[in-house]
Amino acid sequence: MLPTNPDTSPASNGSNAAGSPAEQESRQATVAKCAAFAVLAWMFLPILTGRIYVCDDLQNYHLPIRQFYADCLTKGDSFDWMPNLFSGFFLTGSGQGGTYHPLHYLLYRCLPLGTAFNLEILLSYPFMLFGMQSFLRRHLIRRDAAWLGAIVFTFSGFCTLHFLHPNAVAVVAHIPWLLLVQDVLLRPHAGPRRWRIPAEVSIALLTGSQLLLGYPQYVWFSLLAEISLCIGLADRNWTGIRKLLLISLLKCFGLGLGAVQLLPSMAALAESDRAALPPEFFFQHPLSLADMLQWIGPFLTKSRVFGANTHELGVYCGAIPVLLALSLIRPRSQTRSRPDAGTQLLIPMLCLGLIALWLSFGRDGGLYVVQTWLPLIGKFRYPSRIVVLLHLVLAVLAAIGFARLMKESASHEVGLPGLISVVPWIGAGAAAGVWLLGDPDNAAPWTLMIIGPVLFFLAALMVKDLARGRISAGFMLFLAGDLAAYGFTYEALQNTKSWKDVIASLNQPPGSPADGRIVAEIQIADGDIGYEGNDLLLAGWHQADGYEGLLPQSYLLDQNTSLESLRISGVRWINSGGNHSRIAGLQPTDDSRWLAVPNPLPRARFTVNTATIADPLAAVRKLQPEGFTVVDRDLEIPQTNDTAPGAATIVVDRPGRIEIQTSADSPRLLVLSERFSDGWNATVDGATVPIVRAEIDFMGCVAPVGDHMIRFTFDPASVHSGRLISTMTLLLLCLFAACRVMTLKRRRNNLRRGRSVAGDQISTDPQDTESGPSM
Repeated sequence: MLPTNPDTSPASNGSNAAGSPAEQESRQATVAKCAAFAVLAWMFLPILTGRIYVCDDLQNYHLPIRQFYADCLTKGDSFDWMPNLFSGFFLTGSGQGGTYHPLHYLLYRCLPLGTAFNLEILLSYPFMLFGMQSFLRRHLIRRDAAWLGAIVFTFSGFCTLHFLHPNAVAVVAHIPWLLLVQDVLLRPHAGPRRWRIPAEVSIALLTGSQLLLGYPQYVWFSLLAEISLCIGLADRNWTGIRKLLLISLLKCFGLGLGAVQLLPSMAALAESDRAALPPEFFFQHPLSLADMLQWIGPFLTKSRVFGANTHELGVYCGAIPVLLALSLIRPRSQTRSRPDAGTQLLIPMLCLGLIALWLSFGRDGGLYVVQTWLPLIGKFRYPSRIVVLLHLVLAVLAAIGFARLMKESASHEVGLPGLISVVPWIGAGAAAGVWLLGDPDNAAPWTLMIIGPVLFFLAALMVKDLARGRISAGFMLFLAGDLAAYGFTYEALQNTKSWKDVIASLNQPPGSPADGRIVAEIQIADGDIGYEGNDLLLAGWHQADGYEGLLPQSYLLDQNTSLESLRISGVRWINSGGNHSRIAGLQPTDDSRWLAVPNPLPRARFTVNTATIADPLAAVRKLQPEGFTVVDRDLEIPQTNDTAPGAATIVVDRPGRIEIQTSADSPRLLVLSERFSDGWNATVDGATVPIVRAEIDFMGCVAPVGDHMIRFTFDPASVHSGRLISTMTLLLLCLFAACRVMTLKRRRNNLRRGRSVAGDQISTDPQDTESGPSM
């Protein structure tokens, strides 16, 4: 242990020089709040300047979806089905729009698109900050310690690097609040009892809110954190079991509230390509042993990580938090003799951290393999994402470490572990090792490599001064500045544009969106070559392909892409990147970035003859734009050589609702090049007719003889059932809360009545005593 050698003389005593402990605590809490609010103000600045965050997924994926969502809310259209993407896309099932979340509805219904989009991204950070501070404040006496932990988690490497994944950060922002309200139930003596019923209701509401954000992987991470806390804090008796059962019931309420999102997500998963993907897909981007060097070396490589995906593999979470957490390593005799606030959190957080670290190694760790066996949860990808729980654990441990050091420094009983002085040298050795032995093409310049050791040397000096009772405003500023510098130098928080610049930056095809669909990317066939994302939707284009985490199953536009499949899909323009230029029959354009598809078929058309082929792969080889149409089952319609089978005109084309006026001399198959999904229904003049899968990916129905109005409506049972379950659950939750309030009032009234009776007895006993016994 390193001695701190405190000087107890008044002239040099840091604690006396800095004021009383209460004043010191208040000053550090104020500095911490100012630092946190300054960082938040910088993040919110684009709202005031009329600019939009557009880095990577923000412009390529999230902004086009929000534009469609806002447009649907304005026009009163259904937003469950998005025709602009993948020739039709189950947007609600994807979940990334969070379309049924009340906050999203209010933002995009009431505010301009750019403002609503920025607020959706940014509001998670103050929400997370105050939630973490409130949770830690219940366990730590010191306010400055609670603010320190809140800063560490809110501006951790995970939360800033994943800025371009707003749904993920929003789900994570709920975790501290869920831990807080569960702590209220598990430890009612730690605060006012009046918060018990609001805490119970909040567990259900917060869980439902997480699910409505449409990112179940992070809900799973939240559940792991909650389970760790509950097991660690619950009493080992029947009372503790009752509390755990109550929390489980409230989580079930939350599950019901989120059913309107969860059920569509499960339906979309069943229709996606996840089931056909090889097992290796789910093990992509694990952490490695080399990535553990990031804890003490933020800039060892050009990408900051030992891989190609910075935001998925980033681990760094500041120098001071690591050293404060290490300061908790004490001999058992010291920890027993000086129990402190926050002790109850140590074991649950350490267990959570070990499990998260184990899972983060993916297949190499072994435990993640077991996770892939679980239903639904086993379809999550990227083991490295669980680093968010490691940062949560580090934030809690750092706050506890700070509180203990401040308490012990006042009594001059601090003995820091020698590891505090060793860590900076380990960081210097790691930088030297990567410089000398690492891949020279990936190693960062030495000017960046030394940043880590310098930060840890400075942090070690500050922690030692902290142990001596000397702390300055620079401590909290250094903490926040270290985290902000790491996160904000990443591209996600630097790239903003005005709406005009966003549209001007788009690589638009020649012609206009009315010419037909486009293909901007074919993920499976070309990987990232020729990648454009979905940002062309912002200019009104419709894509036959797209960029999406939960890809719908597609047979026409993957490895089987051909001129025939492009024409059948109604594609007019295809980007020339990757393998596209090798597709026979495509025509060059004046813009070398785009190729033209000749004679794309109309979106709604009659077909003369059909061929029944159940196997999709075999059907792809039989595609004939001018010949027969491939269907998945036999149809009772006559085969003919008639070259004019009839007319089909789209008269209404809204999201999830397409109406077609038809005229035919004999029963004909009407083919609509809108992606097939189980949620579609068809009617002819109001009478329901069966839908057939046509041209493998699309759909159609039999149009009878004569003039008719055929309507296709997207109304999936998963959305309908989800709405019903969520509504009923909300009513049950209200009933539950009302019953709890009435029960509490009844108990209070009984208690007051009992006290009143007891008081009357006390007041009458002396009189009885004075009167003496009767003879």
